[in-house]
Amino acid sequence: MTLGHRLYGEGPEKAFLYNDWLADSTSWDPTLPYLDTEKFTYALTDLRGYGQSIDQTGNYDENEAATDTLELADTLGWDRFHLVGFSMTGMVVERLAIDTPDRIKSVVAIGPVSAAGIKMDTEGRQFFVDVITDDNKARELADRITGHQLSQKWQEIKLDLARNTRTAAAARGYLDMWTLHDFSDEAGKNDVPFLVIGCRHDQPNFLEEDMRATFLKWHRNIELIMMDCGHCPMQEMPIRLQTLMENFMNKYAG
Repeated sequence: MTLGHRLYGEGPEKAFLYNDWLADSTSWDPTLPYLDTEKFTYALTDLRGYGQSIDQTGNYDENEAATDTLELADTLGWDRFHLVGFSMTGMVVERLAIDTPDRIKSVVAIGPVSAAGIKMDTEGRQFFVDVITDDNKARELADRITGHQLSQKWQEIKLDLARNTRTAAAARGYLDMWTLHDFSDEAGKNDVPFLVIGCRHDQPNFLEEDMRATFLKWHRNIELIMMDCGHCPMQEMPIRLQTLMENFMNKYAG
């Protein structure tokens, strides 16, 4: 089994781009025209139960996703590569940095969930359980993660992605991952370079103080940049995001 993916670009530097909880890797499509395809080859990668991997079942957790990534890398013939995690897949790129630091050139973590997960009370977690099947709750989440600043059309597009690019079983499994799992005691024990990109109009648990209390507390070789947008900069500010992430990855190319 190989994770579903799309290759974009023909450059010598290899990078994995991952999906988030709400949608598959097509969330990255607005950013694609701006990527440096002569320098980089990107694998837009869908975890099990999403997008091109929608028929693949499993445990739906960070350990499985990390193993699947390494199998895909071997299939592609990629020895060393960059990782770009988005939201829940912040946990996946952290797991890979812990397990195989010798294969990771750099990590970009965008609006990421850290290795500590997101701790919630019963009511807070139930909201996300409801999002899986309740369209109005899904619209509410799309509004919430962008600071209540974007249009109704934005909410409808996010709803469409949530309903058509993932399975309910995968959404529930990965929800358990990013709300119940915690491997923070393993994080930051190597010098893998990290860039954390936070978003000023994101929701609580994803703000600057949260990034400083987790990623920046654990890692020695790390940078933090805050973008002036909500949770999805690849859709909200694609050119700025592309510039930041490729500038960082270029520092560790070769």
